[in-house]
Amino acid sequence: MAIREVLAPFTGHPFDFELWLRIGYYVSKGNDPYTITAPIPGLSFPGAQYMTWIGYPPTWAFFQAGLYKLYSLSGIDNRFIYYFIVKQPMVLADLIVSYLLYRFISDLKNIESGVRAFTFWMLCPFTIIISSVWGMFDQMILVLVLGSILLVAETQKSALMQSLGFLLKVLPLIYFPVMAFVQDSKQKIAVYLSVSLGSSILFVLVPYLFFKNWNLGYLAGVGVSEVNKLGGSVNYWIVFSVYSEYYKIPSSVQSLLNVFSYAWIPALLISSFFCVSSIRGRKELTRNLCLSILFVTNIFLLTKSIVNEQYLIYFLGVSLVDYYVLESRVRQKLFHAIWISVLIFLTANNTYFTRFLAPLSIYYSQLDSMFETGKLGELRYGILIVSGIAFTVFTLFYSFSLYREIRKIRALPRVMLNNR
Repeated sequence: MAIREVLAPFTGHPFDFELWLRIGYYVSKGNDPYTITAPIPGLSFPGAQYMTWIGYPPTWAFFQAGLYKLYSLSGIDNRFIYYFIVKQPMVLADLIVSYLLYRFISDLKNIESGVRAFTFWMLCPFTIIISSVWGMFDQMILVLVLGSILLVAETQKSALMQSLGFLLKVLPLIYFPVMAFVQDSKQKIAVYLSVSLGSSILFVLVPYLFFKNWNLGYLAGVGVSEVNKLGGSVNYWIVFSVYSEYYKIPSSVQSLLNVFSYAWIPALLISSFFCVSSIRGRKELTRNLCLSILFVTNIFLLTKSIVNEQYLIYFLGVSLVDYYVLESRVRQKLFHAIWISVLIFLTANNTYFTRFLAPLSIYYSQLDSMFETGKLGELRYGILIVSGIAFTVFTLFYSFSLYREIRKIRALPRVMLNNR
């Protein structure tokens, strides 16, 4: 925690974290979060320019507006204090995730394994970078995902936690089919569907009843663009992204890539059906559900056309259950290979961490640009391609091993869902 708190005020991603600062400021004044914003004098990073909008439901914007109000009421005029306040929910989420992992693994295996998982999460450089340095909030969503798994037998509570995850970022939607259809009766499935989807849609749309100047079409446009978005990705799609920096991709190839960018949707549906049919109504539901969520996560990471580094947080969180409970030597080795390859990708993609020092001085933004051009830029692209391909291969082998593990569950006798 000390490491995280020391890093929190002085680091941040020049797009994502700067955007949190802006939406907090502008939404607190009633502005639409899905519009272009100008730098905030005295609060924005040095040299910041006009920026586009968030790619999430408006809940995150309201959350940031609340943090800005807290900062403004404090009477303190120091942008680093504001940065520190904005990062506190992410840092706290890290602690909660590690505690939930301790609970999961202690119950499923033993306390010693739970402590090891807790220790790994709190001291892993990747988790520290994502929350405290980058300023991303995926750990907050992982808290809700793990909570929904822990409460799966309590249908309404689990569904509500799922909906809270949707409200912050749409990504937890990939777990919705497994979480809903693993329920042990049609009535419970219907309850899960209605509570999670109904509350999500309701709370996303409510702000538009009160803020008449907000444009619902902007929100819809953001949702559509996220479905088949192309660009830099930590998986094999990085090859096309780097290629496009040097050569123009023919229109026929681009059209084909656009079609393949939708592949993650049927892939997730098929993998979810496989998991539900394998684990529904069988013993050790919590453990099996963790394996299923992990398998779905891997399929998403392998098929989505844009996989950002922070998405690995979901893999890490659930795979630690697999790591310490099932203790497959093959998957334990692949686990480390996967997160280390993404850490290498993250390091190169963010110009060897100079990008995260942008809050301190414009000098680091200039250094960032230098690392992106010339021979240094070519070296960076080479590291991105190698680490992206390595991540894809390691994740593919992990998924094959996990597939065989889940298939074994089919042989288990069926029991009532409440028998966890």
